[in-house]
Amino acid sequence: MQPPRVFLIDASIYIFRAWHSYETTITDREGQPANAVFGFSDFLYQLLRQARPLHIACAFDQSQRSSFRREIFPEYKANREPAPPELRRQFEQCRQFCRVVGIAEFGSERYEADDIIATLARLYREQGFAITVVTADKDLTQVITGEHDRWWDFARGVQFAPHDVKRHFGVHPSQIADLLALSGDKIDNVPGIPGVGYATAAKLLQKFGNLETVLDNHDHIGAMKFRGAQRVQALLKAHRHLLPRNKRLTQVAVDVELAATPELRWRGLEPEAFQRCCDELSLRGLLQQRWFNLAT
Repeated sequence: MQPPRVFLIDASIYIFRAWHSYETTITDREGQPANAVFGFSDFLYQLLRQARPLHIACAFDQSQRSSFRREIFPEYKANREPAPPELRRQFEQCRQFCRVVGIAEFGSERYEADDIIATLARLYREQGFAITVVTADKDLTQVITGEHDRWWDFARGVQFAPHDVKRHFGVHPSQIADLLALSGDKIDNVPGIPGVGYATAAKLLQKFGNLETVLDNHDHIGAMKFRGAQRVQALLKAHRHLLPRNKRLTQVAVDVELAATPELRWRGLEPEAFQRCCDELSLRGLLQQRWFNLAT
């Protein structure tokens, strides 16, 4: 028997995708750009129509500058340009849209969406739920540790079960943070061990299990049967000081302060609030009606 399932959405990815995909000529009632919220609302509609979730939540990235990871490593994600004001405005509109269509939404000044998702996953897994993480971020494969859990890149129609993570990356979901600590993460500006990519990091973790054991046994890496093993041993010895810090950056937090057990059951539309929101965003006709049809 399949357990109940909760869908946890990495909202920011889909907002940025809509921002880049939809024309800026799409505006709200005040003539301000509304392309990102328009595209995000369409994504939510398509997801709800296809998956029919009973439990669902959206997690938003709220601030990079005040993230606890910046305290550990000030250059963390410093390679990213801040969102322009017209997009930041739409982020808040997207959160408002979630509320009026009955989807729980969360954000934090200190924690990232990944951490909120991991925390919600822990809380709901303890209640017997299977987890589906909706994202295009492969870092979040570390969350799908249960047999029935899934990682879902909705736009591409790709789903990973835990064994697919092992097949794709060479490591189990529980080892993904260690893999990224070793290889680095260019997207998040986390420098890894020079010359160590995913494949080499996976070989080390397949043999030693976790980052801590790799460090404890770094003198034995040169004897491993892969090309360049002795060079990797020397590089690891020279840069081993990076790894404990890196893991603190790449491992998701599961202890974000939320309500003891947040209620994630999809509540459906709040008709009056939904109508006001649609008026503000200039969502009319079929764009409104399909949401009412979905909720009935």
